[in-house]
Amino acid sequence: MLQIIKIEWLKVKNYRTFWVFIALGLLSILAPNFIIHDVFARRIPKEAQTLLGQSIYDFPTVWQTVSSVGSYTSGIFGLLLITLVTNEFTYKTHRQNIIDGWERKDFVISKLFWIVTLSLVAFLTSLITVFIFGGFYGKAAFSLENSHYILYYLLQVVVSLSLALFLAMVVKRTGLAIILFIGYTMFLEQLLVFIAKRNWGNIGGLFPLQAGDELLPFPIVEKVEKLAGYQAPYDSQVYLVVMVLYVGLLVGLVFTRMLRTDL
Repeated sequence: MLQIIKIEWLKVKNYRTFWVFIALGLLSILAPNFIIHDVFARRIPKEAQTLLGQSIYDFPTVWQTVSSVGSYTSGIFGLLLITLVTNEFTYKTHRQNIIDGWERKDFVISKLFWIVTLSLVAFLTSLITVFIFGGFYGKAAFSLENSHYILYYLLQVVVSLSLALFLAMVVKRTGLAIILFIGYTMFLEQLLVFIAKRNWGNIGGLFPLQAGDELLPFPIVEKVEKLAGYQAPYDSQVYLVVMVLYVGLLVGLVFTRMLRTDL
């Protein structure tokens, strides 16, 4: 495993696109929170801000705020993963790895390493963001209450990256895989969710990325829904189980694809 990690590192350490995507991914977590904080601090009437009883960047609400905001930009890490995987097919480095002694499953494991690594990068950056905003901009004492939201965010990133890996392994072309990934995450799933909810009810909330969204509502939106008497159709455990099952299914399909397809 250490040899696989070393080889993967050698592939990216001088790859400028990799570092550009990493920088964009980090900024996509930090920058929106600065913008939202500025909007709420300077442009939203204090009467509206008191709807929550505290600032959205006070502990413990800051855990939910940062996690919810991050869930909208996690797709950037998926684009990076697609680029890394499809480059293997474009430049035939996957064949060279196998010629050099890798088994096919080792190739898949090397890409699962990136799912774990990129997920941890997103998680740690969000964690630092929580400490920055809760510590420097928030007025409440530190609290671990609601910290489970950042774990929900971590799982949502894993699901998104698993989907990106599956598309990259099936399509093998960078441009097309990116188009399909963006199209699904931004348009197609939302359409499917709308159709499913309209025709079959709450089951529409169990699509891969929508399940994460159900777990990560923006604090003010959630507060308004509660005041209006809205209750989540399923317990959080249902969404968590569904997301884990999606990860298992997508990873299983990736292994099946790699073991059966021609190199």
